[in-house]
Amino acid sequence: MKNRVHNLLLLHLLVLASSFVVIDSIEAKQLRQDLIQRRSQLASRMSPGSLLILFSNPLRPYSGDVYYEYRQENNFYYLTGIEQPESIFVLMPSNETFREILFLPERDPGRELWTGPMLGPEEATRISGIDNVWNAGEFKAFIEAILQGLPYRTERYQPSNGYDAFFSALEKSEAEVFLLLKPHPGLEGKLTRELEFAEQIRERYPGINVRDVHNILAQMRLVKSGYEISQLRKAVDITVEALRKAISEVRPGIWEYEVEAIIEYVFKRNNSSDWGFPSIVASGPNATVLHYEASQRQTAPGELLLMDVGAEWKQYSADITRTIPVNGVFTPEQLSIYQLVLKAQQEAAKLVEPGASIPKVHQRAVEVLKQGLLELGLITDLNSNQYRVFFPHGIGHWLGMDVHDVGGRGSIFQPGMVLTVEPGIYVREDSLQRLKDSGTSDADLEKIRPTVERYLNIGVRIEDVYLVTEEGHEVLSKGVPSDPNKLTSLMAARSERLRSGGL
Repeated sequence: MKNRVHNLLLLHLLVLASSFVVIDSIEAKQLRQDLIQRRSQLASRMSPGSLLILFSNPLRPYSGDVYYEYRQENNFYYLTGIEQPESIFVLMPSNETFREILFLPERDPGRELWTGPMLGPEEATRISGIDNVWNAGEFKAFIEAILQGLPYRTERYQPSNGYDAFFSALEKSEAEVFLLLKPHPGLEGKLTRELEFAEQIRERYPGINVRDVHNILAQMRLVKSGYEISQLRKAVDITVEALRKAISEVRPGIWEYEVEAIIEYVFKRNNSSDWGFPSIVASGPNATVLHYEASQRQTAPGELLLMDVGAEWKQYSADITRTIPVNGVFTPEQLSIYQLVLKAQQEAAKLVEPGASIPKVHQRAVEVLKQGLLELGLITDLNSNQYRVFFPHGIGHWLGMDVHDVGGRGSIFQPGMVLTVEPGIYVREDSLQRLKDSGTSDADLEKIRPTVERYLNIGVRIEDVYLVTEEGHEVLSKGVPSDPNKLTSLMAARSERLRSGGL
């Protein structure tokens, strides 16, 4: 009997293991198909006489011989799926034989002893779908030959197997080299490798036109594929779990860093690579600081705690914000502000549908917030910018591989786009001074002063993730409540468990 149970258990484990392999292989295949389609789409937007060069992110020193954990440059990953540093990707739309080339550093057993396995050509091809995987040491010889109109890896005086279109453009001074030139460091910042490379080309090959591929890739990345949406869902689901856990654990006296630790523990427990941005865990007056990151304050009864956090899953980031009362009960003043912010979000989100835009959503939120602020007594004029003192940021942003993902704010919503909607109100110590600086009269300041003092140090932001669909939108982050009663019920549930001797 014992052996039979053992054998059944072993069989069960083998079935589970095989199912994981199938799931992993399906996901790997989906990614590879996405990568191939993205590169094809990019090639179709480039001229025949052009080539693209993308460099991987460099390793970044932390201190001495210690480096930050490596994260690949988003566009490089978007086109290749490769996370190996010191890599280069080249795309030549008109080249028949060497249309896509991935340059990887040669495997080094000594290096692998310290930092783990490096990618070999076969594995890189399996991940990316790129057949031409060459040693990174060849890149210099390759690019110098191509920019001079000399075939590479072909017989010098034989047909060039697809280089002809680029070489023809070279002769006419119409050849284009696409590089990723944004974000630009300005006059004082350190030049990126791409900008240095662009300058070399301009100096030594003046007939070649250097172009920035950023805007093309930004437009491509705006609309997410089914595979990308599945990765974003996972990042959001992990973040929802983390926030629910944190909300249930918050109590007066807990330190901000303890709450941050609860959240990021859940990230790691779910195998998230990390956060998509430094966690914002802000209590009391810190909740009125938009990007507060220190997490060094102890909470007190009667205060609010704002948590703006997002797990990253396979290079895709979530971004959700919830604001809760530390002791589980909103004061009347806190609830008034909270309900106004929630109403602004709900009204603005109604406009998240194909054909709309972020500015349109923002304008609706502003209308609701201005009217509410006027009724509360925090502003005196609907036709002024007084409201900007209390709502100083935009309504939301695109979400994807960057937490503030690429794409113009004015882009028209299409199914597959993902964005956040995040109104907020922040009543700070300097609110009256900022109102004065914005042109508010002394008489109006005196009218507003008692209300500011009443709502002082209340900071509320509510942020959710929205997927634009054919019918309108889907709220990906709905798993963590924003309704104030449901929030406080979630907090009360833990207190009840503690009273009854549970965990």
